[in-house]
Amino acid sequence: MKKTDTILLLLIMSFSLMNFSCTNSDDGVIIDDFSSLDKELLARDFSGVVLVTQNDDILFNKAYGRKNNQENGLNDINTVFDMGSITKQFTAAGILKLEMQNELSVNDNLSKYFDAVPNDKKNITIHQLLTHSSGLVGGIGGDYETITEEAFLDQVFDSELIGPVGERFNYSNVGYSLLGLIIEKASGMDYESFLNLEIFEPSNMYHTGYIIPDWQQNEVANGYLNGVENDKPNEENWSDNGPYLNLKGNGGILTRANDLLLWSQSIMNNTVLDEATTSKYLFPHFQPTGLYESYGYGWGIENNDSENKLVVHGGTTEFFASDMWIYPNKGITIIVLSNELKESVYTIAPEISNFLLTE
Repeated sequence: MKKTDTILLLLIMSFSLMNFSCTNSDDGVIIDDFSSLDKELLARDFSGVVLVTQNDDILFNKAYGRKNNQENGLNDINTVFDMGSITKQFTAAGILKLEMQNELSVNDNLSKYFDAVPNDKKNITIHQLLTHSSGLVGGIGGDYETITEEAFLDQVFDSELIGPVGERFNYSNVGYSLLGLIIEKASGMDYESFLNLEIFEPSNMYHTGYIIPDWQQNEVANGYLNGVENDKPNEENWSDNGPYLNLKGNGGILTRANDLLLWSQSIMNNTVLDEATTSKYLFPHFQPTGLYESYGYGWGIENNDSENKLVVHGGTTEFFASDMWIYPNKGITIIVLSNELKESVYTIAPEISNFLLTE
């Protein structure tokens, strides 16, 4: 499935709700505290986990629905989900970690890492890949399509640019897959192995990855579509090293809500990236985007110059939906992971924000 159009549609819809009171049009219920949120999630038949923290306090952490059709197959707070395009923030962090290690620069261009880059693409920079301003197409094939690195690069380099390099925001999964390859070339390690060594392990994120975690049989949620159970993400057509390149680097990392909370804490505590690099990571590098107010490196950025600065990214697949919001100046983290793609998933974080920020 090509996910670009879906994620754009759903995330734009989520931001259209940010500045409005959150009222259920069917019954008039206003979600203004965690008790009413809990009742509303049950009423919506939400399937997944919602985790909300402020500073060191867990404000809300509940699981709903089913992770599979087995007798004991209910979601719990440790269920593992497909995070979709939230993956991009880890790819971006990996690039910046390599820059900290003087292994690359975000000003490097494609021709430094790949042979036979055509003239229209050879000067695309890592910075432009990170900010979706490269002009590259969104995708070239299905998420689970078997494709070699050579074939992937041939198709990407043969594709027509859809915008001038560096001038417009065009959300590109292809660009982040190229970043995944650059991580491999600059580090000499497999993409997931590098993230595991430099990001996941230092953050104590032992339940995040493609294939490195020792996933237990009943740990990873199955996806659902219209109530019908589908495969687990890691039961799809993956290579021995995880997804093929149409997905690798831009999506598909598996995680649980508690691990994403650990990542939020790592960002705010400068555990993986130093303070200067974290500022670069969460800086509004490109605007306008038509999706977010600004785009950083793997993050949407809203209200950058206010106390309510928000860094945010969501993800979708055919069967999973995810949303992660961090208010760094407020110490607030909101994580929503679901194993059923519904538009209403992307209203949950705005609803929570509405009452937390007005308290």
